[in-house]
Amino acid sequence: MTTSCNNNKLVTFLALGLAGLILVMGLRLFLPFFEPIAWAIILALFFYPIYKWVRRTLRLSEAPAALGMCILIIAFIIIPVFGLLGSLTTEVIRVYTQVQKDLYTGSFNIVPDKEKSPILNKAVTKALDTLKTHEAGVNEILIDLSKKMGEFFLKQGTVMFKNVAGIIFKSALMLITLFYIFKDGERMLQTFKELLPLSQQNVENLVKVMDDVLCATLYGNILNGFIQAIFGFFIMWILDFSAPLLWGMIMGFTTFIPMIGPALVWFPATIYLLLTGLYLKAAILFVFGILIISQIDNLLRPLFISGKTQIHTLVLLFSILGGLSVFGFLGLILGPILMALCVSILELYRLNSIGRMQEKG
Repeated sequence: MTTSCNNNKLVTFLALGLAGLILVMGLRLFLPFFEPIAWAIILALFFYPIYKWVRRTLRLSEAPAALGMCILIIAFIIIPVFGLLGSLTTEVIRVYTQVQKDLYTGSFNIVPDKEKSPILNKAVTKALDTLKTHEAGVNEILIDLSKKMGEFFLKQGTVMFKNVAGIIFKSALMLITLFYIFKDGERMLQTFKELLPLSQQNVENLVKVMDDVLCATLYGNILNGFIQAIFGFFIMWILDFSAPLLWGMIMGFTTFIPMIGPALVWFPATIYLLLTGLYLKAAILFVFGILIISQIDNLLRPLFISGKTQIHTLVLLFSILGGLSVFGFLGLILGPILMALCVSILELYRLNSIGRMQEKG
């Protein structure tokens, strides 16, 4: 009897091990295509509500509606994004090359002209004297900073333009995946629910929490940063700053810095304009920063995350930085989504703990 029981346990253990090995090997087949699949899932999360609205309004079946959404995403998302990345890469290279050239030739002077900017000239001169910093040393620091600032975008841009065929192939895979996610998304979600080793109530709670957290993350934070980047680019371009696209993108990233946000860019820029005697431009930038850029967060965030579970801004910041470090440019969006899933699981645990305490009480 004992021998038979041990044999049954051994068979069960071997069967589970074999099943696990097959499952891991099966999932391993998808690993080379992780990037296009991930982008397809991200785009589907963004636009699935629009897909449902299109189907309901135009009374289309699943396949035509999914195909129409893919065409719209190509026309209004993918093509503009590739154009934006190309322009941003070109601008970073231009600024980087110009700064390096000026620094190495000695034509770049960290002390502003005394006649054009007397206040700034005096302030910089005094700061250098106080710190006892030699201009050559500061130039070396600026060279190092310029390298680090441009490193990420230069790397991404070089990879993008050197692997055009690979990008086209991955884009095609992403669109095919996106089509089927739109078409069969609800059935996929139902299958996922059935595979979870949880009760029906826990599954529904998990899905609801995940939906709330993803909505708060995707729309309340990432879309917020994207809109602030657009406004940042606009005001920097209007005021004739060098590399307005680059500064706009930086404003979008700084959205996730607690308390400060895009003011980390536009406030020092305002001070610079004041010190250089451009008082009207300084006033315009200050008013625009206070009344427009800084208010976007106050207007959009409650709209998308009111009453929903949300990720703390500091946690979101580190999830973006960690995502960029692990996944590259994809991590800008994938990092917060993965963190949102972690928060969803913790929130489900919290809800279950509260439920058990209420039952005991």
